[in-house]
Amino acid sequence: MVGAGALGAGLLPAGRAQAAGWPDRPITMAMSAPAGGATDRGIRPIAAKIKPLLGAPAISLQDMSGAGGVQAADYVMSQPADGYTWCGMNDTIEAFPSLDRYDFSYRDFDFWMGAGTACGFTVLAESKIKTFDEFIDWVGSNPGKLSCSSTPTGSLWSNVAVYVRDKGNLGLDYKIANYKGGGPSVRAVLAGEVNFGCMGVTPMANFMRAGKLRCLTATTPEDWETVGTLIPSITRWVKDPLMTKTLPWTNIHGIAVRKEVPEEIKQKIDVAFGKVMADKSMIKIWNDNAFFPFKANRDTANDLMKQRTELQAYVIEGILGMHKKTRDELGFGKIEETL
Repeated sequence: MVGAGALGAGLLPAGRAQAAGWPDRPITMAMSAPAGGATDRGIRPIAAKIKPLLGAPAISLQDMSGAGGVQAADYVMSQPADGYTWCGMNDTIEAFPSLDRYDFSYRDFDFWMGAGTACGFTVLAESKIKTFDEFIDWVGSNPGKLSCSSTPTGSLWSNVAVYVRDKGNLGLDYKIANYKGGGPSVRAVLAGEVNFGCMGVTPMANFMRAGKLRCLTATTPEDWETVGTLIPSITRWVKDPLMTKTLPWTNIHGIAVRKEVPEEIKQKIDVAFGKVMADKSMIKIWNDNAFFPFKANRDTANDLMKQRTELQAYVIEGILGMHKKTRDELGFGKIEETL
């Protein structure tokens, strides 16, 4: 004779039955970026704090940063949608569909996004350029002569460098030297290989603390207090509504799972993630790493990733002309028509 408890469990809908004991084995987090970078530094403390809240035996962060993070998302999409495989997600999901490096997009995931770092224009601290007003005068009086280090072509920071130059209406004309990442682009400024840089504030933060770099402005909607200083908002100078209405322009990091993961499991993540974001110890993590906090639980994060993808797709297609797939082909909204 089957016991009533067993019969009741057997009658549970599949998703509820699957979620009832979840998680009863380790969760794998496929990381889109390697250890030590902004993505890792943002996601690792979230994983550590969310594990006991979920009662997970372990959350194992695995470096799957191959092909710029494509490997991580590919792996998650290849695994069962049972809640045991997460993606340590960053902003590559926003640009890669337009570049035809993904066969999927934000629509295929649910997100919980913690924070990101804004983009900043930086010069050597010993430079005579002390403010962004002085920077505008300096670059404007040397059209086409000065060089700016940034990250790879098509990446968010490089896109910011192009956007401010070509769409900022500031009379700027400078060359862009694209390096492999934020770290190399910062080191190029320090080594004098370029005149200034445009990259995330996180990789320049330690050099700002050490008095070697000065950040003149950041892509935040308001002035941003971080790394022991107040960085002026780009909105003081750039008035283009597409930028001002979609700030902050940051990279971003957090958790993503396949859409097909049972709703009951995702609701457990909702609750636990909300508690992590409310943990006051996260404030120090954000400040230490020059992170701009989003604290975006699932519904907010999904809307945010949609908007960010539409913005990136517009920049890649409409400004840079680097797209391999059009927004029409991808079914992405045209953000410039909605603002």
